[in-house]
Amino acid sequence: MLVLALSLSALIVDALAFPSRFDEYAKLVEKLKSPSSSERREAVEALGFLEDKRAVEPLLAAIKDASPEVRAAAANGLSEYKDQRAVEPLMQLLKDQVAFVRSTAARALGDLADAHAFDALVLALADENSSVRGAAVISLALLKDARALEKLLPMLRDPGPDVRAAAASAVGMLKAKTAVEALLQLLKDENPMVRVATALALADIGDKRAIPTLQEVIANEKDEERHSQMKEALQRLMNAN
Repeated sequence: MLVLALSLSALIVDALAFPSRFDEYAKLVEKLKSPSSSERREAVEALGFLEDKRAVEPLLAAIKDASPEVRAAAANGLSEYKDQRAVEPLMQLLKDQVAFVRSTAARALGDLADAHAFDALVLALADENSSVRGAAVISLALLKDARALEKLLPMLRDPGPDVRAAAASAVGMLKAKTAVEALLQLLKDENPMVRVATALALADIGDKRAIPTLQEVIANEKDEERHSQMKEALQRLMNAN
């Protein structure tokens, strides 16, 4: 009883000292009723950073908001709380009509890293929008599911350079030595973003068979910043165990 009394006293003192912390949640929930989509978005964004677990419920509700900006903000906010109740609603959001909402949902599912999202993210690899495909690629790698690699390898040949770069990063995250040969081909991609991502992926994998090809690509790289990034990747690769 003494411990309970002390705890209640501490809570009361805390509330008196920091009333705004106790009022903020209610104010934001009320703001979600605003007819202004920008105000609702602001409220959702604030709930995402509130560090109050009560925020999960209104964020889940905001996923169904009429405004795509609010739906995307809700997906982002839910990724901050790592609450598994958000997995199924976010999977449904992968079917949203608006591409940036789908890509935000895909990224959020990666942050939650729940295996139940695997099949939904695999389906998102075929999305018409490259940003969605790229987000799904990275999120599949974050799931740490052994089945992911076979789904990711074909994405190294995606028509979108942003997706190819994401796929290179993803197989690097998985440290997939079976992807080295494909990555060596990708080192000569016409897109500089892809070449840099591939160099970094090879360094992550740590297979020293890539050293000669990487040295060749670095020698032909004229851009100073990209040259530096690739050189750092080469150094990491050479130092790999």
